[in-house]
Amino acid sequence: MDRKVERMVRRLFGWIAPKRGEDVLKMVEDHLELTKNAVSSLYRLVESVSEERDDVKQLYDSVSDLEMEADDLRRKMVDELTKGEMFPEERGDLMELVRAVDWIADWSKEAGRILIIIPFQKAPEEMKKAAQDMCRANLDCVTVLAKCIHELHSNNPKEALNLANQVELLEEELDELYSIARGHLATMEFPEFSTGALILLNMFLDALETVADWCENTADIVRAVAVRIQ
Repeated sequence: MDRKVERMVRRLFGWIAPKRGEDVLKMVEDHLELTKNAVSSLYRLVESVSEERDDVKQLYDSVSDLEMEADDLRRKMVDELTKGEMFPEERGDLMELVRAVDWIADWSKEAGRILIIIPFQKAPEEMKKAAQDMCRANLDCVTVLAKCIHELHSNNPKEALNLANQVELLEEELDELYSIARGHLATMEFPEFSTGALILLNMFLDALETVADWCENTADIVRAVAVRIQ
């Protein structure tokens, strides 16, 4: 097909043709809402563990349940994509988008899984604050990402691009917070932590940082699609 004609077809039928692709994008938005809630629950879980509150199990169960719901929805989206009639590159874009969003939920659960088995409540206050700051930044990151994908679904690629750039900036801010947390790990005393617990604490920080990495990876996919459909 001539490139000019192909572009005309895409304008006539929208980014994804036919309707099934639109359904998948709506499901991606729903998936991101579950993911955002998981990240929010993780933030509250870190606060709860830090303050030795009695709702730790409830909050961890919330993160875990939301991740499982997101995983179920991912499988449904993949099933929809195998049935849909769309351009091959569009199917590929959506497959990448679906999996990237799912990694955000996966790593949120992994961070929670590690957190509840280490004596984090006995960590220095500076480390607790650093982890809370990272979780808050992750929540900001996934919130903007959700808006970014909504604009893509609304066929507003210019605003989707702007929001994708914001996600990248937020991820860079989290990298700075990650450096602060690692500095605390390297220079502070953790008398209540065994060597194994310190290793797991480092893995917990890595998991928090990876949540933001996957937000940025997802925004990169949105950016590539938005540039193509402008």
